[in-house]
Amino acid sequence: SLLLDFMGLYIDAVQASSVSFAAVVNGNIRKVRGRFIKPPLDTLSDFDLTFSEEEQLPREFRIDITQRANNRSYLRWKGVFIGDPLSDNIGDPDGYRFHDVFHFANAAVLHWSPTFRALIKHKRKSDKDVDEAQDSGRAIVIEEGLTAYIFSYAKTLNLFEGQTSVSFDLLKAVENFVRGYEVEDCPLHLWESAILQGYDVFRKVLKNNGGIIIGNREKRTLCFEPLGGKPV
Repeated sequence: SLLLDFMGLYIDAVQASSVSFAAVVNGNIRKVRGRFIKPPLDTLSDFDLTFSEEEQLPREFRIDITQRANNRSYLRWKGVFIGDPLSDNIGDPDGYRFHDVFHFANAAVLHWSPTFRALIKHKRKSDKDVDEAQDSGRAIVIEEGLTAYIFSYAKTLNLFEGQTSVSFDLLKAVENFVRGYEVEDCPLHLWESAILQGYDVFRKVLKNNGGIIIGNREKRTLCFEPLGGKPV
């Protein structure tokens, strides 16, 4: 009887909110499927497919990350240095100087990274609305803030080493961060993949003080190669 009472109150609440019960059920099904079921690659969003190549994130990319004697990291793409040299900017060094790895993971796995677009000057300027809403300052701040938030969380879990999943609470926080931006179309399972792949590569970069980051958007993968034959 308690269950029947609960269902009655629940349905009353749904009706009072002017949202159909079917819509609630379908929404919950989408959330559950998005969290736990690996989606077919051909069903996922590609946010820049209709734009010219110079306004797309690269379909494949190799980026060298090196660390110099000043303990700053440097990025090089197609033989050209991009971005600014980075330090950890914290009293207790934690490797955040290499955090661009996470932007590369976002680009490869989610097909989204306003920060990476800005670094390589591949903003979608041919569409004023997309450029302003998806590729400019606020979107970059969102990605940077989300990256820092996940990193703070990851430090309490040994940078996700040995883990094959991340908590639903973290994924829901991610969902809240990106609400209103194109990347909200990505299912949580894909976000989980981006996070775990990104941190797998990050740990290797940290161990080797650099490396080659290889992104493949078609396969939605991010991989690591050592610089100069150094051990992984």
